[in-house]
Amino acid sequence: MNLFQRLSYTSLNFSTSAAGMPIFIFVLPFYADDLGLGLSLVGVIFFLGRFTDILTDPVMGLLIDKYPSRWGKHKHWIFLSAPIFMLATYLIFLPPVLSPSMVYFFGGLFLLYSAFTLSTITQLSWASFLAPDYDDRTKLLTLRELMALLGMFSVIAIPAVVEIYDPSLKAKVNAIGIFVLFCIPVLTFNALKQTPDSIEFKQSTNADNSFKNFRTLFSNKMLIRIVTAAVLIAFCMSLNGALYLIWMEVVMELPEYSSRLMLIYYIVSVFGLAVWRFLSLKTSKHYAAGISCIYAIFILIIGFIGYWYIKDLDTGPKLMAVGTFIVFYGFSFSGPLPLINAMTADISDKLTVDVGENISGTVFSFLTTLTKIGFALAAVVPYLVLELYWGFDISLGTANSESSKMAIYYIYTFVPIISYSIAAYLLFTHSLGREDHEKIKSKLDNHAV
Repeated sequence: MNLFQRLSYTSLNFSTSAAGMPIFIFVLPFYADDLGLGLSLVGVIFFLGRFTDILTDPVMGLLIDKYPSRWGKHKHWIFLSAPIFMLATYLIFLPPVLSPSMVYFFGGLFLLYSAFTLSTITQLSWASFLAPDYDDRTKLLTLRELMALLGMFSVIAIPAVVEIYDPSLKAKVNAIGIFVLFCIPVLTFNALKQTPDSIEFKQSTNADNSFKNFRTLFSNKMLIRIVTAAVLIAFCMSLNGALYLIWMEVVMELPEYSSRLMLIYYIVSVFGLAVWRFLSLKTSKHYAAGISCIYAIFILIIGFIGYWYIKDLDTGPKLMAVGTFIVFYGFSFSGPLPLINAMTADISDKLTVDVGENISGTVFSFLTTLTKIGFALAAVVPYLVLELYWGFDISLGTANSESSKMAIYYIYTFVPIISYSIAAYLLFTHSLGREDHEKIKSKLDNHAV
């Protein structure tokens, strides 16, 4: 593929991340506080929406593997996901009612995540075809992550500008929704037009085999190791996102700077992506991903120690300190997950050799199914613990008890430290490297000939 084709394919992830990232940062607090659903109820609804969506992943993977079209294995699924994506974006970000019910919020989330599922699994399965080489796959999927970061950068930049004129959360959420609604059709049409697809006109597997393939993946130790690492990383990253606005307001007492500091966080993550990509190409994917986890742990520990020295400072010095922490922590954000996606594609190639057919859709649906558990728990667990155990009330802000404030800080810091530590161990002990994949690719090439 030429550069424009690569950009066209990876731009599909721009819209997905532009709509997905604000769910944790802006949408959950918006529905909990501004729209009056409450913190614990929003956490439960979010978990149920994600849990229900989890059940669709194996089906989506089966459909992608089983039903190609005359356009290939992937394009028609991307096309079908776009209108669902647009409808859900409108419902979630631009609610036409002043006091949406829990059923409304659940329905919107279910539609949104169903569209995410269909689009994301298709994109990742597509990458296995578009980039068959070990290092080329890293380059393509890190470029895809760059597009995700640009999407996040855009939807952080929008609230940062909007809050200058209207600091309300409603204005920020509405502006993000309008932006995403514009991006979806434009980027989808361009990707479908420019990106090549595998030429498959017939059904590749039957339903029984597809579900059997999915079940057997639970006994694949290599895949389970990588997927477990992905679940842990997704959990701690999403937990930080779900608590970020609360952490900035209640613990750091800098709510007016939250959007701008988050913007800096994602700008820095772009530079981090380049470093982790370079390290991966010079060493291996699993080593680079593991190092990024260790780096995140180190920054969190430094941040924890530093907090006790800056918590009573004036706004200016405190802002400088918190901003420095966010800059260094943001450097780790883009490291592990795109490399794990590339590692999963390598394992999918190995399974293609072992099973005798391409089941990349099923493999990536397995990854996304379990990873979504981490995403789902990241909101419901801290929200419920804070509200039910520590009596935290989001509407009180800094007037909450000192113990509940410290609970936020400890959860924000130590849960990711534990999760990253386990994930790093799992990544460092992964066994499929560059030389192993070259042998697998050689077998696949010989089979194709």
